[in-house]
Amino acid sequence: PHYGNYHPRREVEPRFSRPRQQSSSRNNINEAARWQQVIWSKQMISRDATVDSVLSLFRYQGHRFDPRNLATAAHRIAKYGERDCSWLKFDNRMRSLADACTEQVNSFKPQELANT
Repeated sequence: PHYGNYHPRREVEPRFSRPRQQSSSRNNINEAARWQQVIWSKQMISRDATVDSVLSLFRYQGHRFDPRNLATAAHRIAKYGERDCSWLKFDNRMRSLADACTEQVNSFKPQELANT
């Protein structure tokens, strides 16, 4: 039988138990505005970026990074570092980034977590 425009909706359970956060909410009181996050992200993924430039950006602005930029920083360091990055074990900036990622891991979205 045809019921007009009535189409029952199938309820789908969310894949993740944590509700998606609104873009205006911030996990960190010091977290910078979205436009600033975008600028930092572009700096980290630019052709000129290096392990040192990403770590330097994190050193000076990392306390204001949102979870997406924390994940981007970790991913870019792994990508730019390639094979010989054993020196990173002794770099305090890297330790601070690892600590920040650990603190924010519950705020990462699935893709951010996969990139970290």
